[in-house]
Amino acid sequence: MKTRAVLMLTVVGAAAATGVAQIDSVQIRERLFNDFPDSELTVTNNFPSEVTFSETNFGNGNFANRHSAFFSEDGGATAKDIDYGDSFDFQVTLDLDASPIDGREAGFHTDLFGFGFFGVLPNGEIAAFGSVLPFHSFGAVWTPGEPVDLRIIHTPGDGDGTSDQFTIASTIEYLYDDGGGWVSSGAVDMTTTEGGIPSNFDFFVGVGVQNQGGPGGSSVASFTNFIVPAPAGVGLLGLAGAALLRRRR
Repeated sequence: MKTRAVLMLTVVGAAAATGVAQIDSVQIRERLFNDFPDSELTVTNNFPSEVTFSETNFGNGNFANRHSAFFSEDGGATAKDIDYGDSFDFQVTLDLDASPIDGREAGFHTDLFGFGFFGVLPNGEIAAFGSVLPFHSFGAVWTPGEPVDLRIIHTPGDGDGTSDQFTIASTIEYLYDDGGGWVSSGAVDMTTTEGGIPSNFDFFVGVGVQNQGGPGGSSVASFTNFIVPAPAGVGLLGLAGAALLRRRR
C-alpha cells in the first residue's frame, strides 16, 4: 500500500511569556536511530515552507532509522528547550508517503529520557508514548493514505519543575481530526516525579519520521506550510484561526 502524506504545522504559543512562540526555525537531526546506515537520505529544509525527509534503498540493517526536526528559536543552531512552565499548543496536518506502509510512523517527536511520539502507526493506530509523554491510544482510527490533523497541548501544573512539590500536575491533551471533527483524549496528567516537564533537563519538541528498513521501498515525510505566529496573544489566535480556515476550505 502506498500512502501520501504532507504535514502542515500551526504553532500556537499559549502565552507570550513562555517564549515558545519565538520559534523561527527547526534543527534537523538525522539518523537518531541509524540501523540502516547505507540508506539514501535526502533532507530539504526550507522552513517555514517545507521540511522533507526522503529515504530509499535501505540496504542491510536491523531495526529502524529515525529523523527529526526540532523547533528552534535561533535559526536552527540549537533545539528549543521547553521547560515545566512553558505552555504550548502545536497542530499538524499529517500525510505519509510510504511504500510499503509497514514499519513507517510519523508525527510529533519529543526528546527527553528517550524519544517520545504522538502520531500515526502502520496499523492505523493513533497513539502517544515514550519520553515523558503520558501514554494514550485512540485505537486504529486512521486510514493510511488519508490526511489527519494532530494537535498536542501542554498545560503546566503548579509545581516548580525541579521537585516533587506540587498539587496540580501538568497535563498533555492529544487531539486528532480525520475529517469528522476533533476527538480529544482529554487532559492527561503527566506522571513524572516533578508532575510535568523536568526543568533541569532539555526537552525538545518537533516533528519527524521513523522508518524500518528492508529491501526496496521508500518513505517521504514532507512537512509544509509551517505557520509560526508572532508572540502576541490575540494575534496568535487570529493567525492560527485563519490558517485552519484556509486548510479546510
